[in-house]
Amino acid sequence: MALKRYSNKEPLVFIWVMIPYIIFLNLLVFGSCVYHSLKLVAQSFLYTGLFMFAIYFFFGIVATFIQRRFPSAGEMFKRIAAMLPVFYLLNCIAVSVLFYLYNWLQPLACNPRPGMLGWSILYACIMSTIITFINEGVANWEAWKASITETEQLKNVYQRSRVLGLKGQINPHFLFNCFNTLSGLIQEDTEKAEQFLDEMTKVHRYLLRSDEELLVSLEMEMKFAASYLYLAKERFGVAIQYSIDINKQSVHKKLPPLSMQVILENIIYTNALSKSDPLSITISADGGDSLAIVNSIHEKIVLQNYDIDDGLDNLINKYQMLNAGNVTIQEQDNKRILLLPLFDDKAVLL
Repeated sequence: MALKRYSNKEPLVFIWVMIPYIIFLNLLVFGSCVYHSLKLVAQSFLYTGLFMFAIYFFFGIVATFIQRRFPSAGEMFKRIAAMLPVFYLLNCIAVSVLFYLYNWLQPLACNPRPGMLGWSILYACIMSTIITFINEGVANWEAWKASITETEQLKNVYQRSRVLGLKGQINPHFLFNCFNTLSGLIQEDTEKAEQFLDEMTKVHRYLLRSDEELLVSLEMEMKFAASYLYLAKERFGVAIQYSIDINKQSVHKKLPPLSMQVILENIIYTNALSKSDPLSITISADGGDSLAIVNSIHEKIVLQNYDIDDGLDNLINKYQMLNAGNVTIQEQDNKRILLLPLFDDKAVLL
C-alpha cells in the first residue's frame, strides 16, 4: 500500500490494522514460543514489522499503478479485482521470504514452524483483502463527503449570486437614474423615450428571468449588455463609448447569468466619467473559449458607499466552484482586460 494512496486516513488505517496483523502473524510463524518473554515479543514485532512495512511499499506501487488505470469512484470493483490477485502473489513471495530470513539469520530464540507456511500465506492474503476493502471504503466515503461539500459550496455561491442579482434589480440608484433619464426624454423626444422604456423593460425582464438559471447563452447575455449599455449611454451621453463584436461561433456558448451586469456595473461605478475623456468599453469574442471585456481606466476619487467589487469577487468565486477556468483580470496601458471563460454548449456541470 502506498501511504496516502487510498485516502487521507490510509496511514491511520495501516497502523491500526498492522498492529494486530503482525502480532497474529508472529503467532502463526513461531507459535507460543515467541510469547515466552516480553523481549521476544518486542523483537519479533520489530523485525516482522519492519519487514512487512518494506514489503508493503511494493504493494503501494501496484496500487498506485492500478488506481491510475481505474481512477473514478465507479470503478472501485475493477480496482479491487485487479489489485487482489497481484497482492496474493506478493503475499506468497513475502511470507516465504520472511520464513527463509528467520531460518537463515535466526535473530530470535524461536524458529519458524515449517508446517505453518501455508497458513501464514493464507492469513496474509485475507488481511490484504480486508485492508484493501477498508481503504477503498474510506476513500469513497471521503470522496462522497467532498462532493457533498462542493455541492453545498456551489449552492451557497449561487444563492449569494441571486441575492446580488436581486440587489441590482431593486437598486434605488439604478431605478432613480433610469426614471430620471426617461422623464427628461419624454419632454425632449417621445420617440427616444419609447425606445429607452423598451430597453429598460428588456433589462429588467432579463434580470427577473435569468436569476433562476444555471447557465445562459452568450447571445442572451449580449442582448442584455446591449440594452444595459444603451441605458447607460442615454444617461451619460458621450462620456461612455462602447462596442460589441461577437463571432457567430461564440453566440451559443454558455456563461453564468447576470455576469455582464456584474462586470458592467463594476466598470461604470468604479471609473470617473467625463465628456472630455470618455470611458471606453469593448466586448468581444472571436470564437475561442473566452469573452474579452476591455475598458479604459479613469481613476475615480470618490466611490459609491457600497462595495461594488463584491459582485465581481462573487463571479470569480463562482467560476472557481464550477471548475470552469479562472476569470483573469489584467491592467496595462491605462486599460483593464477581463477574460471570462465560456462553457461549451454541451458542457454538463452538475
